Amino acid sequence: MVKKISVSVLFLVINLLFAVNTTGNGDGGKKPIGIDFFLDVKTISNIQVENGNIFFILSQIKKEGGNSNDLYQLINGKPVRLSKNVSDYFFRNGKIIFRGARENKDLEKIKEGEQLTIFQQLSTGYQEADEWLRLPVKTGQIEWIEKDRFFYTYSYDHHFELLLKESNGDRKEALKKKEENKNFRIFDELPFWSNGRGDVSGQRTHLYYYNKGVSKLLSETFENTSSPKVSPNKKIAVYTRRDAYYGKVPETGNRLIVLDIETLKTKEINLFDKASYGGIEFINDDEIFLTINRGREHDKIENSGLYRYNLRTEKLTEIYDGSLYGVGNSIGSDVGRGGRAKVTFDKDGVRFVTTVVDYAPLIHIAYKDGKVTFLTPKGINIQEYVPYKDGFLAVGIVGQQGSEIYYIDKKGNYSPLTSINKPVFDEHKIVKPIEITYVNEDNRTLKGYILPPADYEKGKKYPAILDIHGGPKTTYGTVFFHEMQYWANQGYAVLFTNPTGSDGQGSEFTNIRGKVVDTDYRDILAFVDAALEQIDFIDSERLGVTGGSYGGLMTNWIIGHTNRFKAAVSQRGISSWLSFSNTSDIGFSFTYNYWGTNIWENGQLLWERSPLKYADQVKTPTLFIHSEEDYRCWLVEGLQMYYALQYFEVPTRIVVFKNENHELSRSGKPANRIKRLSEITGWFDKYLK
Repeated sequence: MVKKISVSVLFLVINLLFAVNTTGNGDGGKKPIGIDFFLDVKTISNIQVENGNIFFILSQIKKEGGNSNDLYQLINGKPVRLSKNVSDYFFRNGKIIFRGARENKDLEKIKEGEQLTIFQQLSTGYQEADEWLRLPVKTGQIEWIEKDRFFYTYSYDHHFELLLKESNGDRKEALKKKEENKNFRIFDELPFWSNGRGDVSGQRTHLYYYNKGVSKLLSETFENTSSPKVSPNKKIAVYTRRDAYYGKVPETGNRLIVLDIETLKTKEINLFDKASYGGIEFINDDEIFLTINRGREHDKIENSGLYRYNLRTEKLTEIYDGSLYGVGNSIGSDVGRGGRAKVTFDKDGVRFVTTVVDYAPLIHIAYKDGKVTFLTPKGINIQEYVPYKDGFLAVGIVGQQGSEIYYIDKKGNYSPLTSINKPVFDEHKIVKPIEITYVNEDNRTLKGYILPPADYEKGKKYPAILDIHGGPKTTYGTVFFHEMQYWANQGYAVLFTNPTGSDGQGSEFTNIRGKVVDTDYRDILAFVDAALEQIDFIDSERLGVTGGSYGGLMTNWIIGHTNRFKAAVSQRGISSWLSFSNTSDIGFSFTYNYWGTNIWENGQLLWERSPLKYADQVKTPTLFIHSEEDYRCWLVEGLQMYYALQYFEVPTRIVVFKNENHELSRSGKPANRIKRLSEITGWFDKYLK
């Protein structure tokens, strides 16, 4: 027997079907991206291969804060957890070794300040971990020679060492005195604080050599050292060292140090003046690969060059000057990223992940002639990789998805080996970006992107949010970005681009020294004009603008120079180069890099390019987001603009997050990240909807 359907119900069904079929994205039935979606996204990192087996770390943000970091193995195509609370690991004699105290008594000792480092091991079968090595020292990074011989770094605190001396070496007593001193802070050098680390006055990274129970200090009291790299034959170590300074910023970068492991004698290598060395890897027993940034020598912002240096013959050979391709993936994301993609070698050249406009491929550069070969196609963004079989394993992102592990063959074809994030992404409304092009004042064609509102209806107009990235030497790609997708699911079009100064388009494009808030500002407005001309669903009368860090600087500048945006949200931005240069943890170097001067040599220029100077022209309702412990763009930057706009009676509001720093939007406490995004969205809703 067939039941009759009422006319009203029938019309309801028809209308629902019609609504689904007339949406812009056709995602009927899928869940909208929620404000806490980032909690469901997992991060894959530290992928390694041992005897053909694939291992990796899988991390996920906990709702209460912090992350779970667990060790997994890919077995028959499925991720199998081997151990909890593992952030780094290596292999030794068929066993997996990782750092971590497991016994409560050891955890209590460490909590009380005892100098102790414990390594665990997982044996065949990967059952319960047991202790592999116990060290009566607190170690940072470790470079192994043998199980009982290695180099390690240690965080040295000069102020605490003075307390320890006063306490006759009694660490518990010194810790007690430190607790008693917590109500005041002492600074006696530059930099005196560091974003994410807090007060760093008197703190250094020291290098030690551990040999069968005996530790030997290899650093001077006030110098910083990096973790060394040890040659394959275990005879030579190479690391960098940077001297302390108390006044003017040094003109030179760090120094390259070669150490004889048998005698512990060191030799300083001077290759260039005013250079910064990094990325050190041994190619063979005699030769190292390294990156060298000569930007201060050349007095401009530029990518590091790639070099080979023969320790025996002392011959330096440039592989590539970095003019177009820099080392590393600089594509922005707010849902976690993989680990650092290491440089690897074959007999003909060097391989590394780079950034090209809006994606991150793996490339090969030949030793012989510097020829560049792309090893992966545009469809995949590589976060990290390892050689595997006749190709590579890679942690990567394809389209608007989360990270997965892929196999990439020698022809560049890629195929997924995992679906860790895919199920949660597949059940949500993910909006695909629309790519447009525009021409800037330098007659250069640039790309921009627009996320349409989820389920938008053709013919309707929607409010839009212009989102400006940080840096400026970073990049927006076409990968998933939670806050943008959330806004699209809230009925906004989202606009983003990579103006002059961004990464991924060569050193010449990146170098905006003396042109900040000038060329880049006009690029951004040209992009908005192009978006309005080419995309018909954007309402030109309901535009908002936001950005963080450099994006916050640009937001502050924009509202002082145009009234076309009806609402703005400035996040952790710069309002005055004068205050920024003398309060930020990187103020002295960043200001010089981008302006080539300081407030005493040309303070007038810095003031002319400071958004605060133009606060009396602002009419745009503006929300400011800042964190109390943001030492990159200190709280004073947000407060100054907020104060000025209040003074000139512009609708404004400031939200200050306690116990958060410059990384609030990416690694802040989940509740604070949700509150931040809620405040931003609510502000735009108030003025754009």
